[in-house]
Amino acid sequence: MKTYRCVFLMGVEKALEYRVNFLLSMLSAAFPIIVQATMWNFLYTHSDAAAVFGYGHGQILMYTLLATLVSQMVGAGVEWEINGDIKNGGLNKYLVRPVDYRWYCFFGFLGQKVPRFAVVGPVAAVIIALGMWQGLPLSPGRVLVFAVSLVLAVVLNFQIFFCIGLLAYWLTDVDKLFGTVSIVITVISGGIFPLDIFGGTVEFLVNLLPFGYTTQFPVNIINGRFGWGRVGAGMAVQCAWILAFVCLGGQLWKRGSRRYMAVGG
Repeated sequence: MKTYRCVFLMGVEKALEYRVNFLLSMLSAAFPIIVQATMWNFLYTHSDAAAVFGYGHGQILMYTLLATLVSQMVGAGVEWEINGDIKNGGLNKYLVRPVDYRWYCFFGFLGQKVPRFAVVGPVAAVIIALGMWQGLPLSPGRVLVFAVSLVLAVVLNFQIFFCIGLLAYWLTDVDKLFGTVSIVITVISGGIFPLDIFGGTVEFLVNLLPFGYTTQFPVNIINGRFGWGRVGAGMAVQCAWILAFVCLGGQLWKRGSRRYMAVGG
């Protein structure tokens, strides 16, 4: 664990290496929040939107604010590093040393999350406190369960993108693929707007697939959309998907390592 602790600290240092870039990435999250909040305010003020979408005015504003912040907290990016290691031969040093590559990536990923949580966490706490003050059905127990679900969402998102990163074993250059996949997953995870407003088949797919459990599910816990039974079932699904992607990642790693060949230099 001493090795992984060092990797974790290296991750923290890496996240703070370019401080202006880090701060700008945080500030950039404010623009989608302003745009979406303005749009939802207009819809709920000038129409009977609650009857259509199933969210109250306060709930949709809470969702808009928290979904963007949760997306910032669970976002991965580890796939780019994996691709670089496989493509440029950097993976060699991990194969000949007594270190598990998945754990190495995971602790580095967690280290890079610490500054982000330090900035986003207090903002999210203020938004939750304002929601409680405005009368949304929040309680300390629900906030605690939200925090646990958020931790599971971080782990699940890492496992998803770890598996995506391992596709570099079979594809020589996947930079464009990663960019496209990242945008698509942000949308289908509910990071832009809640997908269950469409109801029917879309809501069924959101509940079935893993992506909604990285953003939409944690936010709707704190939003008061789910009863305790639904919350418990959803967290069980989160754990099941984490286990599924751990197994998938293991198989991809095993098969990919057999055909590993550094391309480029």
